[in-house]
Amino acid sequence: MNKIRSLLALGALAAFIVLPALAAEDGKTLYDAKCALCHGKDGVAKSTAKGSANLNDPEYQKANDVAAIVKVTAEGKGKMPKYQDKLTADQIKLIAEYIKTMK
Repeated sequence: MNKIRSLLALGALAAFIVLPALAAEDGKTLYDAKCALCHGKDGVAKSTAKGSANLNDPEYQKANDVAAIVKVTAEGKGKMPKYQDKLTADQIKLIAEYIKTMK
């Protein structure tokens, strides 16, 4: 019984330490750091992303689900480099989910 309590306490301590660090790395923070330079903080493509859709455009939002955005972000497209070797799958998904909130 004491071993179980010790394991539960250790698990709670680990969650207390690890979870805030994961929560701090959200999609907006990652987007601002990795994507905004070309795609703008508001999702409007900058001159460096000439030819790219505006990520906040209703037509773009309608045509692209999270999975489609993950695919392009991971694999790259046109001038956009692939990020699958630069970010984790979870980070890419957080970015894609954040992009879906742009309006």
